[in-house]
Amino acid sequence: MDLRNMISQTPTGKQLSEYQLNLLSKNNIETLFDFHETTEKKLHELLAIPKESVLEIKKELADLWLRQSQAEGPPAVEYGTGMEELDKLLDSVDQPFKSGRIWELCGHPGTGKTLFMYTLALNFVWKHSQQVLFIDTKSDFSCKRIQDLLLARNWDAATCERVMRAIHVVQAPTDTVLIDVLKTLDEQLTAQVDGALKTKLVVIDSLVPCYVHYRGDEMFKVRQALLTELACRIRRLAARGLASVIGNVSFPSEDKDDCMDDGEDDGNSDEKTARHKDGPMFGAYWASVCTLRMSLELPTGSDGEETSDRLGEATSSSCDDGLRLVNVLSNTYGPAGDSCLLRITEAGVV
Repeated sequence: MDLRNMISQTPTGKQLSEYQLNLLSKNNIETLFDFHETTEKKLHELLAIPKESVLEIKKELADLWLRQSQAEGPPAVEYGTGMEELDKLLDSVDQPFKSGRIWELCGHPGTGKTLFMYTLALNFVWKHSQQVLFIDTKSDFSCKRIQDLLLARNWDAATCERVMRAIHVVQAPTDTVLIDVLKTLDEQLTAQVDGALKTKLVVIDSLVPCYVHYRGDEMFKVRQALLTELACRIRRLAARGLASVIGNVSFPSEDKDDCMDDGEDDGNSDEKTARHKDGPMFGAYWASVCTLRMSLELPTGSDGEETSDRLGEATSSSCDDGLRLVNVLSNTYGPAGDSCLLRITEAGVV
């Protein structure tokens, strides 16, 4: 389908006139990729529409392209997380871990989100013999921690070596580097690069260091543009069959500057319990990108006390029994609100 027809199928794009659509062609913007790569400023000036409308069209085009690609693409492959209770929960809410899924794992600092992602990556490469791209934005990926998890599982040396080789770690300390990493992977998939073709899972730990400095109302448009770019990149990979799991941090909803909410209803306003009053980091738009949003929390009544820095990189707990509560916050394919208990062990999250 050509760009003109795709734009005409989006709620915002269908408001463009024939004259405006012709302007795109005259300026060599003829494909979805051309439109996506053109800056918001140029499209704003060319089409004489607000930048907010440009962002909406880009978002709607990405959603449309993903739906069409998934409908036309190969059947989804079910992976499972390797965490038994979590897999039971996800099956019950029609969101099993499979190809093309985009998940977000959020929670307060110190709850074990990074360990959850380590565990998921290890389970994935061990069970499926595929590769994982682990994008480390905090510059704290720990090979020793991975090795400790492997030792606790009593796997043989050959298996441990295979698993370690299959997890490719890339540091991305800024939003620009993060986008470039995802773009490079997409280009390698197009070029049929063998290593890229074996990559079936992307883990981002986490979004916060890349975007936390875009704070306040004056940075709202910049933040939205960058998140739109990120969403488009992740959705392109999802359409190619890659699953993504993205770490994020929750803050109390009254901490407006940290939540960076956009003021829109994210669908969670009816939640009663205190643990569900955390605002969605980066606002309602980002909350709509993922097919599943989960929180990892200390169970109510836990004696543990969390302490952390602003990015959650230095944490401790006075009396932590290892129990964690996973809550389904939002779900594209089924119900939300259900939960299960997991436990942190020497072998990872189980």
